[in-house]
Amino acid sequence: MLVFLKHRLVVFSTPKCGSTALEQALAPFSDIVLQGDPRIKHCTFHRYKWRFEKFLQIFDQTPMATTALIRHPRDWLGSWFRYRHGSWLDGTPQSTKGLSFDQFVQGYLAEEQPAFAAVGSQGRFLTHPKTGETVDHLFRYDAFSEFRVFLQERLGREFELDRVNASADMALALSPDLAGQLETACARDFALYDAAHAPKPQSRLRGLMRALAS
Repeated sequence: MLVFLKHRLVVFSTPKCGSTALEQALAPFSDIVLQGDPRIKHCTFHRYKWRFEKFLQIFDQTPMATTALIRHPRDWLGSWFRYRHGSWLDGTPQSTKGLSFDQFVQGYLAEEQPAFAAVGSQGRFLTHPKTGETVDHLFRYDAFSEFRVFLQERLGREFELDRVNASADMALALSPDLAGQLETACARDFALYDAAHAPKPQSRLRGLMRALAS
């Protein structure tokens, strides 16, 4: 999580949403950086409202705006599946080696999630469990260009983002039945994604052109 006191902005580090790249680009200009231990770096919106916001108000009562990225729930789970396929987890209960993406999602949807599928929820990360409140400015991960423009305008500086800590590309397929179950079980996540700032048409076109050129 990154805090910019002068600009009254808090940027949450949603897991699997480019948080390491954002941290590397913006940490030098931040007043407070929560990093290192994932429990600290990926401070949830609930924990922020419960404790951290009150700490910031000791110094300035002016409200802080909050912002974050959210990934399409199926794409988000795909990122976790690829990450946990890495050799650094070989032989551990968290590894997805030898599993199909269907098996991973089945585990995620299970009442008792196996260790390899216990990855949390974007909905829980981004919303207050009692009030339902969420961040002020939520952007889709595929609207990264718009998110960067928002940050540049808010912070009054330009910056570049490098691809950091990205998992290896893998072709992932999910059965229609499981896709439907996922949408039902993660309705809050899908609703947040649908309500988030979407990429502008020209951004989608640039993304398509890059894909065709690769």
